[in-house]
Amino acid sequence: MSDSNSAQILKTAKYVSLITFRKSGEPVRSPVWFARFGDNPDSYGVITETNVGKVKRIRANPRIEVQVCDVKGRVKTNAPKFLGVAMLVTGEQAVAVRRAIAKQYGLTYKLFSVYLVVSSLFKKKDGLPETNIVFELTN
Repeated sequence: MSDSNSAQILKTAKYVSLITFRKSGEPVRSPVWFARFGDNPDSYGVITETNVGKVKRIRANPRIEVQVCDVKGRVKTNAPKFLGVAMLVTGEQAVAVRRAIAKQYGLTYKLFSVYLVVSSLFKKKDGLPETNIVFELTN
């Protein structure tokens, strides 16, 4: 399975459009960083904030789709769409996802982390545990 079509396409991608679904079934696209995660070659991790819409939508419906996109979330017309199931992770698993992303994105992630630290000085802390996303592709 490590030679799956999705693994080959996603191997060189920098961003994917993570598509989650509202209760109405309407898709919502979010461009995200992602990294291979876990033992399954079709399993990936995504970092996110705990109280954002995609987390709430995954809680209600774990079905997701992904497509390769650019940093602004633009998807090429012929980009394949991969189906999957997502789960929310906290604790050590959330930290492991963050580490996988940090390794994948290197200096870019470090610069982003500095931005997050500085911006957090001006935000009210919500006290919620770190939550990240792990998704497994099914096609």
